[in-house]
Amino acid sequence: QLLFGFLISNICLTREVVFSSPICTSGSFQCQVLLSDLFDRAIRLSHYIHSLSTEMFEDIEQQYSEGRQLLIKLMNNCHTSTLNTPENKEQTLQLQHEDLLSLVNKLLLSWYQPLKYLSMKAPNNIVQKVKEAEEHARILQGGIDRISERMLTDLEDFYPQWLGPVDVMMPQGDLHLFPVYQLLHCFRRDAHKIDSYLKILRYHMIHANSQGSVHSEI
Repeated sequence: QLLFGFLISNICLTREVVFSSPICTSGSFQCQVLLSDLFDRAIRLSHYIHSLSTEMFEDIEQQYSEGRQLLIKLMNNCHTSTLNTPENKEQTLQLQHEDLLSLVNKLLLSWYQPLKYLSMKAPNNIVQKVKEAEEHARILQGGIDRISERMLTDLEDFYPQWLGPVDVMMPQGDLHLFPVYQLLHCFRRDAHKIDSYLKILRYHMIHANSQGSVHSEI
């Protein structure tokens, strides 16, 4: 009887441990990841995307002879220039958490089609990096969706549409490379914004009550 009672108590204890533990299945909300972990994953992705964007732009600069001459004229001609983004860190810090996350979401969505174009038109030495950036951006988008759910924030569907490559009249030069050059310039700019916004947002959401300066996070 003592042995039987011991076995029964062990079975009951085992069942209690099993059913009190979260069941982590695909799509299950019973197993929540910490918000700080979601931000850490998102920032690792955004930082890597920014690094790729810088590498790709440096690669195209070496091939595009007319780039520097036209870059000044087209500096504000990115398709995402219509977004009202903060011009400096001080303005960024003044935005609400929801607005900052919404900006990140819009910037990511706005690059879906341009990256598809770049994956087909970029020089061979850049194509693989474009495809890698495209895949990481897709994963990051999923991470932003999860973060918005945890923050109870509804993300807007509106985002700047890319209407195709810029048509620029030039007397000479590598005309076929100009749309790629211009897009990679804009992508590097926006990738930096995404990375910076996420780092600032993480600081405010996770470390708002801690001492220290935000400079170490940016």
